[in-house]
Amino acid sequence: MSSQCSFRQTDEKHVTTEVELMEWSPKMDLLAVANIQGEVLLHRLSWQRVWSLPPPTENSKVKAIAWRTDGKVLAVGYISGEVLLCNVENAAILHTLHVQGEVCSMQWMCDSMAPAAGKKCYKDRSAEYLPKIPTLSKSYGSLSKGHSEENVEDMKKLADQIGLNILLIGNNDSIVKLFAYGIFPVGAVNLKQHKNTKAGRIISLSLSEDLHLLSLIVQSPKMEDQQDQDVYLLSFESTLLASRYEEVQALAFKYGHVVTLLEHLRVIIKQMSEAWEDILLEMDSKLVKFAEEKYMLGTGTVSNDFLELLLFGTPSDELQSFLLHDLTEKGLKKLGHSIETSYSNIQKLVLKHLQSVTQALIYHLNEIAGMASWYDRFGLLGLSSPSVQEAVQMAGAFMLKAVELQQVIDGSMKNFKAFFRWLYVVIQRLSQEAIPAELSKMTQQDLNFVTDFLKEYFTEEMDGSCKSGFKLEKVGQYLKHEELQEPLPNTDNPWLKFVNSSQLLQESPVLFKPQVRQSLVQVEDNLRTAINVALTKPSSAIGQSLQCSGSSYLFTYQNMEEKEEKNKLLKPKFTHFTVCNQQAYQYVVFTASCSPSDYLYLVRQKTHAGSDGADISVVKLKFGCLGTTNREESGRDDRYCIPSYHICFVMLYTLC
Repeated sequence: MSSQCSFRQTDEKHVTTEVELMEWSPKMDLLAVANIQGEVLLHRLSWQRVWSLPPPTENSKVKAIAWRTDGKVLAVGYISGEVLLCNVENAAILHTLHVQGEVCSMQWMCDSMAPAAGKKCYKDRSAEYLPKIPTLSKSYGSLSKGHSEENVEDMKKLADQIGLNILLIGNNDSIVKLFAYGIFPVGAVNLKQHKNTKAGRIISLSLSEDLHLLSLIVQSPKMEDQQDQDVYLLSFESTLLASRYEEVQALAFKYGHVVTLLEHLRVIIKQMSEAWEDILLEMDSKLVKFAEEKYMLGTGTVSNDFLELLLFGTPSDELQSFLLHDLTEKGLKKLGHSIETSYSNIQKLVLKHLQSVTQALIYHLNEIAGMASWYDRFGLLGLSSPSVQEAVQMAGAFMLKAVELQQVIDGSMKNFKAFFRWLYVVIQRLSQEAIPAELSKMTQQDLNFVTDFLKEYFTEEMDGSCKSGFKLEKVGQYLKHEELQEPLPNTDNPWLKFVNSSQLLQESPVLFKPQVRQSLVQVEDNLRTAINVALTKPSSAIGQSLQCSGSSYLFTYQNMEEKEEKNKLLKPKFTHFTVCNQQAYQYVVFTASCSPSDYLYLVRQKTHAGSDGADISVVKLKFGCLGTTNREESGRDDRYCIPSYHICFVMLYTLC
């Protein structure tokens, strides 16, 4: 009998580093393993390694692991408070969360109240109206690590999600945070702000499948100078979340779209900055030697020599030597092609990517604004129409700033082409080569373009740094975290004249208001702030609605982790599950002592608390054997030792 009821070891695997945490995938034969070095390894049942994820920073240890219910995303929580959502296929970082304090526990649950077909309060139809977001080319610049370009619209892996799933994160400072699909914040609880509750380290947590009950296992020191730890079960009613789960799901999908577009926006601006820096480096690489000679001889500046050449047609000795021997005709063509490519990259990033992403962002924010106007469904969640409209306005201002940048780039490219065409003619003339007929003629407009180029892109004085003095401020100022030094003049714009002449139009909520003095990067920061203010209000509203319905003392144990390093894993264990029949119950199963333990406790509580409070039933199970268990004394075979389970039903608490 003993051999029939026992577990049998089938295999044994060896690891090179001590393992701290392990978690099986709920859908596939995948095992996530975290070791003491902060690495996360994904293995198959055959122990084939699928991938490994290094720690984000040095000394970052993994404190919790949780699988999304479909097994496609893995959440990894670190001691630093950082939580990474990883794509199971390739370990790509889909999203990053930052929580206060140290991550102590995580659970990813799925609701059991999937809406019937055709009964959803919202259907996302953005794919029918919006063009597909173009993928970024690596030729524009380096892509961020972990930034996937396979499917920009579904970078967060939300497209195939049907029901609502919520990631719960507990820390060591009495704070619990809830994230729909692991992305959208839908609630936060600070135990220190609730009366009659114990604050402490949250070692386990669970949300019932019907979303009505949030259960927390809290570890609190018995006395400040002792190692004994009191463990409590705290219950919170989440009625608002349960009654508005369809609205939360709709907002979470929209939030996923918005966050994805914002991340894509940041990558685009980064590549624009890299292309801008490439232009500066190319010019500096050619002009720095000439600028250094001018500075050492004290005979003027680079810009003065070019202006004299433009006005009088005669170059200085240093400039002539530079043009004929250092720059040369071939070098000028190569330099011009390189700079033109960088200019074109910036222009394509603005026209093809920046504007398409901004248009999609405005579309999704307008849909959220429509939700905010539906007060009966979304008003209770704290979604505020004025704050969402402010976010829409900032998105419109960002689009206007992108159009303004495009105008500046167009003007800069005209000046740049005119300057290099003129310089090519000068080199040909100094080399006594034939000048093509189409280049020999120079109009007054071309002369103005060259003058503007020299005026705008060369500093007037040199310093001891021996740099060329070349600058690209008209474009570069839009990519800095500071106000524009040379904003685009708009005094001749007839539309702006018309708007400024009408007080009604100036105050219209429909028209986007330009941010004249701010750079593109500053407007982007304002946009992120406005979106964060608008879309985090539901988290505050739901968090405030979570009310503690019961606090129960479970047991006291001694913190073995501080006494013996070898016993650090021998802690009391907890697990949660929900049974939904005619009456939904949430169960908590735990051991009250360090492993191995002879007793198992099963706590049951209703997810819907009645008027008289939440009844909590506790069952204590003792594992032992019937008959003689000492082989030496009895001399009998194990097959006569029958396992038994002594069950004591005890009603411990009736909470009000």
